[in-house]
Amino acid sequence: MPAFYIVLQEKIPGVDSIGLEGRALCKHIDSLQAIVNQTGVKPLTSFLSFDKSEVEGLLGDTPEKAGIEIPDKQYFPAADGLHTIAALLAAVAAQKTPDQEKLTNELREFKDVLSAAQARNVGWHLGIDY
Repeated sequence: MPAFYIVLQEKIPGVDSIGLEGRALCKHIDSLQAIVNQTGVKPLTSFLSFDKSEVEGLLGDTPEKAGIEIPDKQYFPAADGLHTIAALLAAVAAQKTPDQEKLTNELREFKDVLSAAQARNVGWHLGIDY
């Protein structure tokens, strides 16, 4: 099952962003998307960014040969991600959702990492592990 994780622009001592397990977030991304559509915050998936070599590994070919244009990898301000995470945490707490406890735990873990990134002015993006 795929899982989201956070990629930091630079390593923060004592912060393990790649060790996060965002499986529930990935599993329920459609319902989370519906939540952000109601709240007006940026969707979690808008923070996805890939290195061209990562896409090659998934496709088994270069993106150009597959007819896919991959934008350059980018990093986002942690504050933007924290805004989305806060809205998702509030919405998940307010309604009964499948895997509510798992979603809440994963969102809190993401919040902790992004809070550390914000305190050090470190950019981030969302990655996905298949």
